[in-house]
This record gives sequence, structure tokens and C-alpha cells, in this order.
Amino acid sequence: MLSVNTIARVVVNTVHASASPASFDTGLLLAQENPFSASDRLQAYGSAAEAVAGLTEMGFLPTSDVYRAAVKYFAASSAPSRLLVSCYPASETPGQALDAVLDRTAEFYGVMTCDAVSAADYLTFARHVESLSQPLMLFVPVTGTAASATASDSVLDKLHGASIKRAVPFYCAAASDCAAVMGTAMGLELSHKDSAFALCYKTVQGIQPSALTQTEVDSLKALGCNVYVARGYTHLLLENGSVASGRRYDEVLYVDKIAEDLQNAAVTLLAENPDKLPQTDDSTAQFINRFSSILMGYTDRGVLASGLWRGSDAGPVKNGDVVENGFLLWADSYDDQSDADRAAHKAVPVQCALTLAGSIESIVITVNVQV
Repeated sequence: MLSVNTIARVVVNTVHASASPASFDTGLLLAQENPFSASDRLQAYGSAAEAVAGLTEMGFLPTSDVYRAAVKYFAASSAPSRLLVSCYPASETPGQALDAVLDRTAEFYGVMTCDAVSAADYLTFARHVESLSQPLMLFVPVTGTAASATASDSVLDKLHGASIKRAVPFYCAAASDCAAVMGTAMGLELSHKDSAFALCYKTVQGIQPSALTQTEVDSLKALGCNVYVARGYTHLLLENGSVASGRRYDEVLYVDKIAEDLQNAAVTLLAENPDKLPQTDDSTAQFINRFSSILMGYTDRGVLASGLWRGSDAGPVKNGDVVENGFLLWADSYDDQSDADRAAHKAVPVQCALTLAGSIESIVITVNVQV
């Protein structure tokens, strides 16, 4: 399967206020196998029962991390509908194992290795994930005491220090617990086809909350780590639903989805048009109309919203301008196109400014009492 990037390439530039797989609801577990069997390189399961049967047939015991991770992945509510498991030999790194899977399929979004990986190797793996043209999200278990998890040169310290935006660190008692968070994220995507979701404050089924003090919670969250804690007597909450850099998981996810949808729309317009698209501004208008329809859908879902542009000036958008409906599209005229680009039959680049709707994570309630 060849990439569509050579036809329609999407460049995503993130502007802080003050890109694509076909399945954003599917996770991948990587597991070393000894001895390795090439037939186990890629397996797909639709339920915990299927995964248990398949992993047992491959020789994994119920005490193995991949077995436990698969069970916890499917324990999510809403449960994901699909899990990929890829075995790889000890001679390969997790990055090489991931590349081998991508040679076969790109229909997954979450990735987790079920094997012990050093802090330095996790950083290498995370950087590899970020370097891929295929947008993926690496789920990273963070174990040990809160003090060791936040220590200098820990995996958490390295990921946060490198501002990794495609890794979701999760503090947990057992590495396999992290698969429960991946399953929760994949299940939420599956059950929110027509609406947006945030990973923050969700309940994670199949695992117990960590017994942490507020000081320990704050120290972990300061490094972009997610925690699962009990608040009060009734609330079990995943906080903050973020990646290692501190950005929220859903913000990265929805920008990935928007990039894929725009790319697919561009390829569809080129491939299904019975006539040629001339290098004129009328053709640009067709692309912008298609893209506007897609982006309005994300506005309706609550991903995008009208808001002030707080980034640097971009095309017609100036700092402080209101971006209606959360997006603005524009392109230069073909009158200004270079001779080289015209000879290469390129379209003029279409640019887009997006303002995300965000999500509320706290509130102050003021009560005024007359006595």
C-alpha cells in the first residue's frame, strides 16, 4: 500500500496560544518472543477471549506482561473493538519491531511495548515514534515510587525534558496497567464518532487507583505524567490525560484526525474528478470548499470553536483576530505561482488556521450568603 503523501502532503504547524492512520481506535502491543516465530509477527484480536486464546497458543502464560496487558486493554468501558499484537526477536529494538509492523499495516494509533526498556531506550523509542510520517501515540508505563519516577534521568524526566508529544506516560503499579489506559483511549475514540472527548477525568476499568499524596501527584503531573487516583469517596479519575510535553492527548489526536481527513479529501478530489483541475484560482476554491465542509464537522463535534488567534500573524490572520467557527482557510493566487511549481503541476498551498475548543478541567464556585 503506497502512501498518499506524494499527492497531498499535510504540514501541521502547532502554534501555542500565549497528521495518518486509518484506525485511531486500535492499539498495538509489542512483545519479545523467544524463540521468535515469524508467523507471530502480527496478530489481530477482537475481544479479550480471542486475545487470551491466541496468546496462549503462542506460548504466553497468564503471568506474562503481554497476556495481562491484552486483558486489561479490553477491560475498558467503552471497550475497543480491535487489538494488534506483534511479537519480535530479542535482536530487534522496539523501534525496529514497530517498523516491521508498519511495513504490513498502519491501521492502529496506540503503541505499547510489553518488555522492560531502559529510560534511555524509551527516549530513543519515543523519538523514533515522533520521527515517523505515520502519527502514532506511545503509551509508557512509569513504575516504582513517586520519588524514583520523578528523579533526574528517569524515563519521565527524559520524556518531559525532550518535550515529547507522542508519548503518554502513566504512573502505575504494574507495566500492564498502562494497557488499560491505552484501551480506554481507543474505546473512547470508537464510541465518539460524532462528538469529541477528553481523556482527562475518565474512569479506567480493570486497575486500581494509585495511593499517592497530593504532593506526589503534583510532582508527577509537573513532568507530564498521568495518574489514576481516588478523589473523595466516589471518584476514580485519570489525570490529566496529557502527553509527556504537557499537551492534552485529545488535542494531539484531533489534529492528527483533521490532517488525515484533509489529506483524504484532497486525494479524493483529484482522483474522482472526471475532468482535470486547472491551475487556476477556481480549483483552489474547490479545495477550500471541501476542506471547509470537513472542518465545520469538527466544529459541530466540539473539537474547534470560534476564538481569538493568539499566535503569530499567519497570512490574513493577525494576533487578536477572531477565527470564526475555529478555522480559516486561504491560499495565494496562481498569478503569483513560480514557473517551477507550475511546470511541476503543483497546486498553490492551501493554509489553515485552527483554534481548538479545549476542555474544562476545573471550576471555581463562589457562594455569597446573606446572613
